[in-house]
Amino acid sequence: MRLCAILLFSLMAYCAWAQDKKEPSLELGAGVTNGTYTPFWLRANQYGAVPTKESYGTAAVSFSDFVQVNQRTSWGYGVRALVNLTETKADVLLQEAYVKGKFGIFELQAGRKKQIQGLVDSTLSSGSYIWSGNALPMPMINLFVQDYWAPKFVQGIVGFKGNYAHGWFGNQRSDVADFYLHQKSFYGRLGKPNWLFKFYGGFNHQVQWGGTLKYADPGNFSGKNGKIASGLKEYFYMITGQSMNVVGGDTATYGINDGWNRLGNHLGSVDVGMEIDWKKAKIFFYRQSIYEDGSLYHGNNITDGLHGMSFTRKAEQGLTKVVLEYLNTASQGGSVFIDSDVNRGLDNYFNNSVYREGWTYAGKGIGTPMMTLDSETDLTNTNLTSYDNNRVESFYIGIEAKIGENALLFRGSMSNAFGWFDEEYIPVKKQYSIGLQWQRPVQLMGYDAQLKAAVGADKGLWKPDVIGGNVSLVLPLN
Repeated sequence: MRLCAILLFSLMAYCAWAQDKKEPSLELGAGVTNGTYTPFWLRANQYGAVPTKESYGTAAVSFSDFVQVNQRTSWGYGVRALVNLTETKADVLLQEAYVKGKFGIFELQAGRKKQIQGLVDSTLSSGSYIWSGNALPMPMINLFVQDYWAPKFVQGIVGFKGNYAHGWFGNQRSDVADFYLHQKSFYGRLGKPNWLFKFYGGFNHQVQWGGTLKYADPGNFSGKNGKIASGLKEYFYMITGQSMNVVGGDTATYGINDGWNRLGNHLGSVDVGMEIDWKKAKIFFYRQSIYEDGSLYHGNNITDGLHGMSFTRKAEQGLTKVVLEYLNTASQGGSVFIDSDVNRGLDNYFNNSVYREGWTYAGKGIGTPMMTLDSETDLTNTNLTSYDNNRVESFYIGIEAKIGENALLFRGSMSNAFGWFDEEYIPVKKQYSIGLQWQRPVQLMGYDAQLKAAVGADKGLWKPDVIGGNVSLVLPLN
């Protein structure tokens, strides 16, 4: 706490006004909280950079470069490394470290790189359902088309984009070592970029697969003799989502789970959207439907999903953006699961019986932060899994504004936790969270820099009430 206070007041004491930051840069900062937890909207969707608990001091260095070789070809790289020092530990994080190359419409990236998946407002959302930017970026090789590409013969009326990636979860988890991520997505746009109305649709597919078990599995349920299959044949079954039941339930080669089921933990979302683009403003409506264990195919969990609206003013001053979202994950296909029936409920989003830490990376949830882990709340664990709070309902508002050189961002949410089926919270446990961020250019000892500050507060039944804040200063190194 003393270290955080020293950093906080030292940074504020030396600041005056100036211009935007330049790359490479050094960021110094501190965060304080009056309780165990960091306020929700100060830590969520920060790509793993902000500790969940305790006051902290932080230092980060960033640099990147981009080279345009010719009209069709470019390459670049980037690095962001940081250290978080709390009262109990020091964490060193390599938040980004990547190289990239682009030729024509295709771009190839290798390393850690920030990303968000799904149709959603990319800057102010509460978090895309499946991949929100809440966790530390995962090392991967990613081939993608970033912008909607339209073949010439359709005259720009129809466009497509997508990606195909392979990632590594590493060996930092307690459940499975050295397993992989498979990721792909495909999205389409109907309407030319300059049209008033444009329509969007597509899907993303995520799979946790392969690896070596770290827990006892005497019945060979999760793997075969401690190994989860990851050969070329299994890769084909995995990427297609085809059930391994086609090999006759081969439990002599595979564990029971893989031999009779799809190989790996499959999850993702099916998304639709519509954009109305005026001269001075645009509105984007989007819906993300959840699939994980077959309920969406049968229509059992159709009420679950992320619903959003983003309003953007094309102006440099005043109110610039408002985002409204509603997330519901309470259905999960219902309270009954029969494998051979349409009643394939109990989806238990983001949890898995083989990959027992669930849909997480480096201790944080990969998907929406509105569904919380055991380590993030004091809620009673009603489903005895990593995500003890995955049946939720949340209402969210995000607001961006620019006043002079001051950039302001407000986030607020009200969430209901229902608990697991047959062990529901009665009454429902509510949680209110707010966060306000401020940023502007400053001058420090002749250097152009950026000063950032934020305050946040949580109140409700998920954890003890908390208030806190952080401040940081970004200095150019050139």
